[in-house]
Amino acid sequence: MRNIILVSLLLLSACSSNVSDTDTSGCDENIKGNLTTYNGEKIYHVPGGQFYDVTDAEEMFCTEEEAEEAGYRKSMR
Repeated sequence: MRNIILVSLLLLSACSSNVSDTDTSGCDENIKGNLTTYNGEKIYHVPGGQFYDVTDAEEMFCTEEEAEEAGYRKSMR
């Protein structure tokens, strides 16, 4: 009986863990944040953009909103 209670408590604990609204554990982080070399401006690049493949990211983001909240603007190309 004691083992059943212990197992039940462990299962209950595992099932009731809180996941925050900002949990990005399933995110691919495919948006690249980059500082420009000539003026330090923060620009983010999305897959398919002209410079995405050649950009070395200083930061990675899951959403464009996250990038903008971090002070980046979207690449114009």
